[in-house]
Amino acid sequence: MDDSVTTDEQLMAQIARGDQAALAALTQRYWEAIRRFCASYMDDDALGEDVAQETFSKLAATGELPTGAVKPWLYKVARNRCLDILRRHQRSPTHNRPIKSGFDAARETAGPQTRAVREERAELIRQIISTMPEEYKSVLVLKHYESLSREEMAEALGITDAAVKGRSFGHRNTCVRNS
Repeated sequence: MDDSVTTDEQLMAQIARGDQAALAALTQRYWEAIRRFCASYMDDDALGEDVAQETFSKLAATGELPTGAVKPWLYKVARNRCLDILRRHQRSPTHNRPIKSGFDAARETAGPQTRAVREERAELIRQIISTMPEEYKSVLVLKHYESLSREEMAEALGITDAAVKGRSFGHRNTCVRNS
């Protein structure tokens, strides 16, 4: 099966019929993004990988298939599982730890001073985001680290498009008040 031309909806229909190759194709399509999101959210690569695995295992379970678009559903399932784990360990989703991202690596062509400035700036941004209330943090991580559209963020977070827009702009006021 050439999964590069198969749509998510077609793969989901095949998964509903028990097609394990379709499940593997969909997992391969979104694995890295969901794993990276979970690792960032949990501030723990190994735990992030476990949560990503649980997220994709829901696709294999009968009765756990999304009714809408797959990508935002995966982020929603992953985020909810991250929040469950944080609550169970009595940790706040706004813990003061850096958010890790696959975009942190400095360009190879940059000199040592440029790389140092980029790394310092990226660290400062991660620290600021990690102290924000969860509602703003989720929007920022999904938008800037995972490149989801406003519609996909709304579906993943279970809120309206207008609420996503408000949270996108509301975080600016939070940063100003906290500084």
